[in-house]
Amino acid sequence: MSIPKSLLGKTATRKNLADAWQHISRFAWDTSHGISDETIREFRSNLKKNLEDIRTLLLTGKYKFGKLRATTRRKKSGKPRPLQIADIRDRVVLRAITKILEDQLEDKFQLDNSASFAYLGGKGVRTAIKQMLKYHQEGYNIILEADIENFFDTVRVDDLLKNMIYPNLRDDTLNTLIEEAFEMEIGNREDLSEELKRLFPEDAVGLPQGGYLSPLFSNIYLSGFDQIMLNNGFLLIRYADDFIVMCKRIAEAEKAYELAKKILEEELGLKVHKRNDKDNKSKTRVLELGKQKIKFLGVQFDGKRILPDPDKKLELSHKLTTIRNEARTVIDLLISTRNLLEGWIAAYSFTDLTEDYINSIDNEVDKILWSTLSSLEWRLKPRLQLSKSQRENSGIDPVIWYLNKVRSNFSSSDRELLEKYWTTHN
Repeated sequence: MSIPKSLLGKTATRKNLADAWQHISRFAWDTSHGISDETIREFRSNLKKNLEDIRTLLLTGKYKFGKLRATTRRKKSGKPRPLQIADIRDRVVLRAITKILEDQLEDKFQLDNSASFAYLGGKGVRTAIKQMLKYHQEGYNIILEADIENFFDTVRVDDLLKNMIYPNLRDDTLNTLIEEAFEMEIGNREDLSEELKRLFPEDAVGLPQGGYLSPLFSNIYLSGFDQIMLNNGFLLIRYADDFIVMCKRIAEAEKAYELAKKILEEELGLKVHKRNDKDNKSKTRVLELGKQKIKFLGVQFDGKRILPDPDKKLELSHKLTTIRNEARTVIDLLISTRNLLEGWIAAYSFTDLTEDYINSIDNEVDKILWSTLSSLEWRLKPRLQLSKSQRENSGIDPVIWYLNKVRSNFSSSDRELLEKYWTTHN
């Protein structure tokens, strides 16, 4: 088999590797790193050679994945969410593999269907929420809100590879790399507390959260669920393992629940969180907009106004604190803070962000910057946050500036749809 024409050869093209680098560097802080401590910034400083070295190792069959850095992120419940972070080089390879697999498998599994919004080009949280608002305006006010228990931990990777992935690839030149990607070990296990070690079992069989292949494989695993729900006329909106079904009558939502539960539990071996319509905190319930609020994909919607979920502001605070603790230089601090702020505003720019809400974020950013710069022995007045002129000199614009920049790129139809659910248009 000719290597350049094989799946491995396509993975190792200079363009595919460069595109993979652009993807991971666009969504990661400059200080982001794996177990080796090599950061995005350091990899970028010798980018051409790094990518060429990766290409050579792939084409000669000598590329070997390193170990993973185990870490956690706080979930809405307050419980830690386990994440496994690969080194920058490994992320480039994993992203490059993912792109080639997407091209091979997208049509077979109808991944870009009208119900699926996670991890697909041109789709995301905003497009999913827009779809929810459009259905709402068409009179679909009854919602089945559901969540799959421990989805990523439950999917058996071996079965998924053997029964769904490998039979649908044009050749087997990527098989070994794919298998080795799922065999990557935790490199800092001994540094973890006993409590955290339990979150990273050595005999885990599921899809690793934070893994580059996991999002694609999750969509493949649930593609049959999407198709059956759509073929039965249900307005499904799914983002990874979170999904809602929008209906006009409670009886319709009841049928959607029964069918979804049957597919997921009996055919896919998963488990849906127990349904409880009376508990607003229940992860699976049927509700009526106007009488109840829905929390979905980081937003809160009551049928009249769309807001960021209050937990998302808390999550932003935690990330700002992480940057403060991990920043190695002032430049790292400022660039990482700016990138985080830009990303957060872009993610929730379609929600109703009031002036008070925006100001509160600016105040927190000023306090974090003041605290960190002071700890780095910068001489600042004891006011506990940056002054207006200091903030201007930091290169981090006010939140309203980022918000207006993002919203200026909204299409007229999108803005018209969204403004109906804002009390302020800023």
